Amino acid sequence: MGKFYNLYNDSPIRLEYFLASVENLVISPKFQDKVVYYQLLTKFDFLEDKINHPKFGVEALIRDYDLIHEVAEETLNPQQLKILKFIQRTLQLSSHIVSKDPTQLVGQLWGRLQGFNYPDIEKLLKDAEDSNSKKTWLRPLTPSLTTPDSPLIRTFTGHNSSVTAVSVTPD
Repeated sequence: MGKFYNLYNDSPIRLEYFLASVENLVISPKFQDKVVYYQLLTKFDFLEDKINHPKFGVEALIRDYDLIHEVAEETLNPQQLKILKFIQRTLQLSSHIVSKDPTQLVGQLWGRLQGFNYPDIEKLLKDAEDSNSKKTWLRPLTPSLTTPDSPLIRTFTGHNSSVTAVSVTPD
């Protein structure tokens, strides 16, 4: 677990409220500093804590990025928008792995994002690497997984033959 978990370790209810509050922050008319939205969604500790929390997971985190359109034109520059979309697409491409094993988040981020030379992405990857410093893990030296700018949207697993219909649910 990340720094947010450590801050709220004494109160799991406060941590749960904090992790659930992203949408409330963005749509609240009282919330003026929407740059906090960007800062939160580019922080590795937030991503890790949201994915590891039993009430949320990777799909809830992906939905947090859907709020980009509520914040977009008024507060974020084009590069920030692009970075948020890259991170969201990375989570979408990795969801079939991370939902089964959240410890794979670091490797998935590194394997998909390291080819993008934006300071905020580089900081996210550095923080992810630092979080894994006491663990043995394979760190890709080059982007070795499908990158977020590819045409692939999602990978569905568990099928033994062709798929003829799809039903999409929030989870």
